[in-house]
Amino acid sequence: MSSLFERGKEAVRHERAIRSLRDRTGAPVAEVRSLFAQEFSRLEVGAKVRSYLALLTASNVRTMLRKETLITTVAKAPAQPRADG
Repeated sequence: MSSLFERGKEAVRHERAIRSLRDRTGAPVAEVRSLFAQEFSRLEVGAKVRSYLALLTASNVRTMLRKETLITTVAKAPAQPRADG
């Protein structure tokens, strides 16, 4: 069982990761925090070692946000004329 101190340290690590993701991606903090919480909960269920959960969660959320940005960018791009047509 983790102590209150350990849970507090974990919360600080989570907030640091969330701020870093927001700064790197430009995504709204509410969206980053929501994705982080969902992904952390998903990973936590089967975790035997918790040491790297925040790091793995941040990596997965960064990938999600990149994909979301890519999809948005592609959707907004004007259609290119086809060379064969």
